[in-house]
Amino acid sequence: MKLTRYWFVVFPEDRFGPRNFGVTAYSKQEGITIITSAVNKIEWQGLYQLPDDNTEVIENIDVRLLDQGHVIPNMGVVTFKGVWFPNLNIH
Repeated sequence: MKLTRYWFVVFPEDRFGPRNFGVTAYSKQEGITIITSAVNKIEWQGLYQLPDDNTEVIENIDVRLLDQGHVIPNMGVVTFKGVWFPNLNIH
């Protein structure tokens, strides 16, 4: 099993923008679990709408598609397991 980059499109009107999530995980379901755990751990529950089973997910997202003004300069390492946007996988 290998790690995969996922982009969770929580806000379709801003598909590649900063209101969505980037995570690297072994599966889509693990990605949802990692995002939920990270957001709860840092107490950002009120700031973000969390993904669910109906959220569009782009597997192996080409990060060059992501928002150049905010997402790209503020993301973590996409090859590390964890939430890389918002940057929660490196500190």
